[in-house]
Amino acid sequence: MPALVCNTSPLLYLGRIRQTHLLSALFAPVYVPESVAIELDAGRLIRPDTIDPRDLDWVTRVPITPALLAGLPPNRLGAGERGAIAFGLTQPGCIVGLDDRQARVLAQQLGLAVVGTVGILVSAKRANLIRAARPLLDAVREQGFRINPELYAEALKLAGEEDTSPNR
Repeated sequence: MPALVCNTSPLLYLGRIRQTHLLSALFAPVYVPESVAIELDAGRLIRPDTIDPRDLDWVTRVPITPALLAGLPPNRLGAGERGAIAFGLTQPGCIVGLDDRQARVLAQQLGLAVVGTVGILVSAKRANLIRAARPLLDAVREQGFRINPELYAEALKLAGEEDTSPNR
C-alpha cells in the first residue's frame, strides 16, 4: 500500500461521515502534519464532533519545520496544505491527500501524486471496502463538501455507478 500524507479536508469530511477507516485500509502509513491537527482543533471549537487525528492509532503525526516549508515556492495555501505538500516531497512515492484545487495544482507541479476525498471514496469502492460510492458522496455533500456535477458524474462512472440524475 502507498503512503499518504493527509491534509485537513479528507480527514474532516471522512470523519463527518464516519469513514476515516478507509484511509488506513487504502494507505500505510498515513501521515498527518501537526498543522493539520491544529486546523482540526480549531474546527472542534465550532463543531465538537470534528475528528481528532490524535485519537487514530494508525495515524503518524509529523512535525513541519520552517526549513521544510522553505523548500516550497511562494503560495497562498493554508498551513495544513503547505505542510502536507512539504512533507510529501520528503517521502518518495507518498501520495498527498488534498481537495483544494490550488493545492492540488501546486502539488502536481512539484511532481506529487494527489488524491482527494472523492478519489478516496472511488478507490474504496474499487477495493470493495464499501458497497457503493454514491451514498457516501451524497453524505459528504450534505456535510458541506462541494463537488461539481462533472466530478460527481465522473466519480460515479469510475466507481461503476452511473449517474441517473441530470441535476446532480
